[in-house]
Amino acid sequence: MTRSAKASRSVKASRSIVLMMFVSCATVFAQPASLEDALKRQLNAFLAAASHSPASAEDKRVFSAFFADDVIYTRASGVVIGKADIMKALDEPPKAGDPTPSYTGEDVTVRRPGGNDAVVIVAFRLVQRMSDGTTNRYRNTGTFVQRNGRWQAIAWQATPIPKP
Repeated sequence: MTRSAKASRSVKASRSIVLMMFVSCATVFAQPASLEDALKRQLNAFLAAASHSPASAEDKRVFSAFFADDVIYTRASGVVIGKADIMKALDEPPKAGDPTPSYTGEDVTVRRPGGNDAVVIVAFRLVQRMSDGTTNRYRNTGTFVQRNGRWQAIAWQATPIPKP
């Protein structure tokens, strides 16, 4: 076999390998995201929206999609509110001089009780970092149901984690 024939065969083999890798990657990336991944992305979008003050129209859309119309939200203070209260709070301007929060979630766990596909529980540690340098942590739990093809929180609860 001539040198040019070997080179041609090598190029064809390389192209085949690259094509197979591309098809494999495309297949992997085309797979639908797992329920856990989808809910984590939804949670992160919600926490990002909650970190904006004042809330934008997009932040309000994220909140509206995140919480079901019949949500029961128990705040860290023990006060129970509904969706109308949540949405109304987004229209309240921040108080001048008050520190502003940013939120992240850690140790996110997604559970399907009894393998149930109709109800999902999301538990995580919420970290609230204030613009004045203070940090607060909460244990949050949300119960989600799927309605009209999307997951929404029907119950949400926050408990403060005591500072060490």
